[in-house]
Amino acid sequence: MSQTMSPRWAPLPHGLGAMVRSARLRAGLSRERLAKVLHVSEGCVQAIEGERRPPSVEVAERLSAALHLDPWEEAVLLAVAVDAGRLRSRAGVRHIHRRGTPVPPEVVDRIALERTAGRSWRSIAAGLNARGTPTMQGGAWWASSVSRAAAVSGGS
Repeated sequence: MSQTMSPRWAPLPHGLGAMVRSARLRAGLSRERLAKVLHVSEGCVQAIEGERRPPSVEVAERLSAALHLDPWEEAVLLAVAVDAGRLRSRAGVRHIHRRGTPVPPEVVDRIALERTAGRSWRSIAAGLNARGTPTMQGGAWWASSVSRAAAVSGGS
């Protein structure tokens, strides 16, 4: 099976998944039952067996105890285990959506002034684009980016 390269961990050794799978079958456990014993999802067990993801240190220790691995298998498993913080899924990773330079206070003040004058987000965006005012990422202003800039600064 092909390995997925990840910047969060080194490539897994070929055969790790087969070793875990054969130990699971020797113990007479299904993936579902092993997942319950380890307190992880069935997908986590499948990813370890498929060599797509290494186990965390805690899961490797529980896996070794649950499957009664021999010392060599346990050493291999613990050697590839990584810190749990490096295994978080995309859903668990905090992403920063605001990148680039912050919107200058004078632009935020201008947006607030025009909004209180009754202009729509779209017309304010068109005015900022006409004046050549750059966005945080250097692109064009849209109604949503104008309202976001106003909301981030505490405007209306």
